[in-house]
Amino acid sequence: MASIFEAHSFAMIAHAGQIDKGGQPYIRHLERVANASVGRAGHAKSVDRLAIDPMEVMQAAILHDVLEDTPTTPIALRAEGFSEAVIAMVVMLTKPAAPVPYDARISALIAQHHLGALLIKMSDTEDNLSPDRTLPDGEARRARYAEAFDRLKAAAAGLGYTGS
Repeated sequence: MASIFEAHSFAMIAHAGQIDKGGQPYIRHLERVANASVGRAGHAKSVDRLAIDPMEVMQAAILHDVLEDTPTTPIALRAEGFSEAVIAMVVMLTKPAAPVPYDARISALIAQHHLGALLIKMSDTEDNLSPDRTLPDGEARRARYAEAFDRLKAAAAGLGYTGS
């Protein structure tokens, strides 16, 4: 099975040259999401005593945009040795090919009842709300992300998660 080091290396290569909305290397966003996600998953495992593997969550978090923003496929992730659990989370977090409104994508993710994917999306949404990241459509996007975060947090709580 692949390690977090291999997931990070894979993401660095796959996203090489990509810049986020704030003008920073895209890998920085992925690292922040992975760090926040592993903290949340660690809380779920150690405090809430939920069946979750923080290292799988961290791997999926750092890879969460690789199918969406690069030519990578689930088959390529499997060939690299990532577990089916990691690949499943990455697939759940990937935008569908056909355009779907953001709130509908959040609803579809919540309907999966997958704690790891919810924690990653919470961390991704939280990072997108950070004042350090420039959002092109300002307040409307912030409000959309804030509402999504609240919905994701409530869904995670429904699965037994007590963290923030």
